[in-house]
Amino acid sequence: MFQSLHFSRSVIALMALGSLSFCLLRLALWLTFGDTEKGIGTPPDWLAAGVMGVRFDLKVLSHGILLSFVPMAGLVCLPRLVTASAWLQRISVALLLFAVNLTAIAQFYYYDFYHSPFSPIVFGLLEDDTTGVLASMWADYPVLRASFVLIGLTALQSWVVFRWAGGAGASGPPRRRAWRVTLVLIGLGVAARGSFDTFPLRDQNATVSSNAFVNDLVRNPWQALYDAARDRRAQIDISTEATAGLRRYGFFDLPALASALGAQSAAPSDLEALAFSRTPKRPWLETHPPHVVVALMESWGAHPMRFDDEKTHLTGAFRKHLSRSVTHPAFVSAQNGTHPTLEALLLNTPLTPLTQGENGRIALRSAAALPFREHGYRTVFVYGGSNVWRGIGRALPNQGFDEVYDMGDILARYPKAERTVWGVYDEYLFRFAGDLMSDARRQGKPVLLFLLSTTNHPPHSLPADYRAAPINVDATLPILNASPDRAARMLETYQYSSHQLGRFLDRLDALNLSGRTVVAATGDHNLRTLFRYRMPDDALISQQVMTYLNVPAAYRPPGENVDLTRISGHADIFPTLHHLALSDAHVPAFGQSLFTVVPEHRRYAVMNFQTLLSDAGSILAMTDSASSRLGIDRGSGKLSGTPADISLLDDQARDARARLALQDWYTRWQIIEGRARGKQ
Repeated sequence: MFQSLHFSRSVIALMALGSLSFCLLRLALWLTFGDTEKGIGTPPDWLAAGVMGVRFDLKVLSHGILLSFVPMAGLVCLPRLVTASAWLQRISVALLLFAVNLTAIAQFYYYDFYHSPFSPIVFGLLEDDTTGVLASMWADYPVLRASFVLIGLTALQSWVVFRWAGGAGASGPPRRRAWRVTLVLIGLGVAARGSFDTFPLRDQNATVSSNAFVNDLVRNPWQALYDAARDRRAQIDISTEATAGLRRYGFFDLPALASALGAQSAAPSDLEALAFSRTPKRPWLETHPPHVVVALMESWGAHPMRFDDEKTHLTGAFRKHLSRSVTHPAFVSAQNGTHPTLEALLLNTPLTPLTQGENGRIALRSAAALPFREHGYRTVFVYGGSNVWRGIGRALPNQGFDEVYDMGDILARYPKAERTVWGVYDEYLFRFAGDLMSDARRQGKPVLLFLLSTTNHPPHSLPADYRAAPINVDATLPILNASPDRAARMLETYQYSSHQLGRFLDRLDALNLSGRTVVAATGDHNLRTLFRYRMPDDALISQQVMTYLNVPAAYRPPGENVDLTRISGHADIFPTLHHLALSDAHVPAFGQSLFTVVPEHRRYAVMNFQTLLSDAGSILAMTDSASSRLGIDRGSGKLSGTPADISLLDDQARDARARLALQDWYTRWQIIEGRARGKQ
């Protein structure tokens, strides 16, 4: 008869081998993404991280064992199921180790892509086009090699468990076996709690150092996934309490927030007033409103552009436009994914996703396009993919857009248009946009045109008739993360998208619209997996995006002594466009116009709603209990050393936390109020 596994030995082996896999992941992350030459953290940091990491390992593995192996082992108490129990025990062991190794490998490549452990964005991947996600994974990652490692490691670990614990399930006197099983179950219960303190082991305990990278390594993939799922639920399920998110930013209630902001009171009306500002009155603008075009370019990172030269053509037709307009040298993305960035730009929200589900039906007063519509603009959104994606086709008409077009409309106009798994190639998106601008010229009504591209995305394919300009990756070899062949393909799609943007700008010239059209183009996030980044030194470089701003001379505000080189971010784009295009307009105020003089305590940018960057320095994980302060070398973009002005940096952090808390509260408050109106 096939014998049961030795219960206590199986549990010990599963705990040890599972934690070993998680520790191997931590080592791989440290060697791959940490700056080992300069050193990361201190020996006490690493000791604390190692001890806390193993505690988290034992916690999650205990839950896994209690939910899988223990019930299967318990079936041995039923005489008719003894043989079935023996088989099910082995299956549960193999599946548990498979899940450990699968998530460890997945988190390694997730960190490579997003430069963070699993976060709520991981669930957004499940909501993307499944075919596109699978095609991207196959193109960008060594799926076969990772699969062999996964299967081989799981098989080896399972063999170790079966070898050590096999055939000994019924050894020893019954009373001794009962005591042994009882003690193991008690131990699993204690380990599953993770702590003898008042509270069980939780995400706050993962902060063991002032170094954000060290803290990233503490939680294992299972714990990171659990925390991400919890945060995701908190983002989607906006409760009836608008203050639910204040504690994250250090505020316990609205009076504390109102005091930090200098509000007249904690009344919603007084706080709401601080969420808006008014643009200067410019009578000439009222009779000569410019067209406004915003292009959110897929994976248009700033780092690749450093290698644009005669040997590596990354700009194509866009190159000539660089010299005649503002190209911001230090600009960071709001979020680390396309949809979160899109919502941050258009809805002024740190909470995501909002366009999906019932929340997308609620009109937000903080919507960036709304002031344009209120001032007589035709507001148009064009996406190169399907508007079913993340519910944007249904949600955006509620957020200030008169018209929403997608690849279905583009294909109807250009039936022979080629496409990728994500949408039509960018040339057709920009041709469609050019047609809309031609219509606007003929109709004489100002237009706000927002474009969202798709081509510069894995699997990085190009139209059959496109002939890429020369790409030489030799200069990038020291920092390449991708293979040279794959890097060349990625840079070719980067070049293609930039070229198509340039052709669109050429068409504006041909239509004689350049002199009365403000154009802003920026990346949704960096071009991921192309370069190898070391954390925390490369935290800024890895998040920088290209940002191009073409402002005709007639529309530049007069008399402003501005600094267009200061570190800025996506939050500043629409405040800039409101300032340039709208006279005496009531507009959301969650960023700063690039064409105004900004007080020093507001001269900063925030990445992912948690990392602050300014000329004074940087604060990583600003909203965590332990955050790290580093200096910024503007020449190289590296973060290291001591901030240039710690006092100013702390002032900026206080202002940023208060403004982010206001943004969080105001988003929740609008949705709660919107629901209440919908029920009336």
